[in-house]
Amino acid sequence: MKNRIFWICIFFLIFLQVNCEQGSSQTATEGLLALLNQPSKAGPENPGSGPEEPEQPTDPVQEGTWLADTVTEAPGHTGSGFQDKAKLINGVRGGGTGAGGTDVFSLQYSSTNTPPNDYVILEWSGSKITNGVGIDFIVFENGFKVGTTTNYFMDIIIVEVSNDLANWCGFNPDYVFSPETTYSKDPASWLRFAGRMPVLFHETNNNFGYDPALVFDTNNSGGDGFDLDNLSDVSNTAGGSGCTSVLKTELQSGFTYLRLSSASSNRWKNPDTNAIFVKEAISNGPDIDGVYARYKIAR
Repeated sequence: MKNRIFWICIFFLIFLQVNCEQGSSQTATEGLLALLNQPSKAGPENPGSGPEEPEQPTDPVQEGTWLADTVTEAPGHTGSGFQDKAKLINGVRGGGTGAGGTDVFSLQYSSTNTPPNDYVILEWSGSKITNGVGIDFIVFENGFKVGTTTNYFMDIIIVEVSNDLANWCGFNPDYVFSPETTYSKDPASWLRFAGRMPVLFHETNNNFGYDPALVFDTNNSGGDGFDLDNLSDVSNTAGGSGCTSVLKTELQSGFTYLRLSSASSNRWKNPDTNAIFVKEAISNGPDIDGVYARYKIAR
């Protein structure tokens, strides 16, 4: 740039002298201005004057530790005790391996009718939860271990997702104990259900700095992890309603609503027996502490 101005100035002086003798100094001045106003090409001496780089698109997926923060439906809400829906979205405070948490919202069930308060629906304000690497969300109930490694107190939950509150896809849960008319205290007997494992995560005592790499390792946090890779297009008596392969793919790209239901409610049946899922004899319904998701996108 400096060299260019120098030669323009030399040219101007020569041009001015010639034109002054001919009475046209105004024309010379206009010529100089035209030269100075010409755009220059970017080069080693002028690296910033070239065309701007196009703005790179940003990745819409946000990875983090995102708590479900909106209660869409909670028919059992009364506003007090374990029927206060605020406890579904005020954070997870697990009781550890050997005890259930108390900061929970309780669901109910009945073997003779379908109670209105056997489910809740949650969402993430302004966001959809999408598929990423590994576990995409964790459901924290308040199961706990009793004695041996395969003896747990559990309140089993069916998990489904939706974008319209009408059509749902689940994870095709399967009770694999034999005989299926007998209850098993072993979490391994309850495939792709929630409500199985103790909650180790705690908002103040054991939050792992909300590092998703640590939180979404259930060996650290407990709870029951779900990977949208395992979402199923099966609609049967154990979950799913109006689910298709097209809807499944859509929901894997981003779902809005998460429904958690008491598995042993009359709403559901074990497809293998056509009877209500068996349950722990002293159980009175799942107690939900909260749900964390790892990957979200804007709606």
